[in-house]
Amino acid sequence: MNTKDQNLFNKLKIYMDIDGMSRYEEDVANELKKTLNKNLEYSRDGLGSMIINQIEKNNGPIIQIAAHMDEVGFIVQDILDNGQIRLSMIGGVWPLTVIGTKGVLILNNGNKLAGVFGHTSIHILEIEKRAKAPELKELFLDIGFSSKKEVEDSLVEVGNRVCLTGEVFSFGKDKKLVAGKAMDNRAGVAILDELIIRLRDKKLPNKTYFVGTTQEEVGTRGAKTSVSKINPDIAIAIDTCAAHDTFGAISGIQKLGNGAALRIKDGGTLMDPKFVQYIMDIAKKHNIPVYKYVAQGGGTDAAELQYGANGVATITISLPQRYLHSPLGVCHLDDLHSTIDLIEKIILGLDQKTYDSIIKYK
Repeated sequence: MNTKDQNLFNKLKIYMDIDGMSRYEEDVANELKKTLNKNLEYSRDGLGSMIINQIEKNNGPIIQIAAHMDEVGFIVQDILDNGQIRLSMIGGVWPLTVIGTKGVLILNNGNKLAGVFGHTSIHILEIEKRAKAPELKELFLDIGFSSKKEVEDSLVEVGNRVCLTGEVFSFGKDKKLVAGKAMDNRAGVAILDELIIRLRDKKLPNKTYFVGTTQEEVGTRGAKTSVSKINPDIAIAIDTCAAHDTFGAISGIQKLGNGAALRIKDGGTLMDPKFVQYIMDIAKKHNIPVYKYVAQGGGTDAAELQYGANGVATITISLPQRYLHSPLGVCHLDDLHSTIDLIEKIILGLDQKTYDSIIKYK
């Protein structure tokens, strides 16, 4: 792994190792604060989104760069008489992906209890259930206690977080594939971090706000509150998307290692075509690998960012990922590099004249 890749991997690992389920993103926000210097300031919206911008009030269009800080997981729904714990889902998790993996229950005092996501073993499962995917109601967390009282005595309460786990590691040719927990969307947050550091000491031709949003996985809530605070002219959501390069996947063009993927359409957003073309021109000029795609499922913060006060020219720049919302997601470092380079060039080139002549409706 070369130095450039190693530095990005190290940054990505820091963010992926943080437990930051929806509504509990504070540790991720605190890590983002470490990018601050004498030229930057930060503010928060009422749902906790982290908003970082230059102190100097630049002229030009207002740009919001958003990456959601939260990850999927569970909370304690109730405690069974045998000491096992039923779960309520936070975000979309297919129960099959976590069975037999380590889960971490976080108490109100911050202490952690390790356990195993459990399901009835196939050897004693009724025959008619063996051919069906397990449902959430059949999933539980086993933290090693044998009674409800023992669990309650350990300070476990309804509503406690239960986080997924997965070792962060690199693999494959040149070690450019990275696997780990919460790739969605700590890959985007690592990019946000890198962009802040690259641009914090430069004179920008616009007013750019770097935003770590909250609660995307449960309804793009932090995007809605932060965009109403910033009121941008232009918005870019950075997020992962489903890769179609694994066995059994439906046909699709998103693949690991092909560059930044510009999402043109999903269930919540039709991206601004003028902005899309501007980005494609930037990519061509600077020889940055980029391609367009239409999402066949899922959505991003862009669905809310587009509804800024007067309507916002919006795009999602995606990072193809294998095995979304599971203990181990996989992205390609080259795709992250391409996205960083692309957004940097966009920010450095988008002045008022460019916005008025190319993107703004007349």
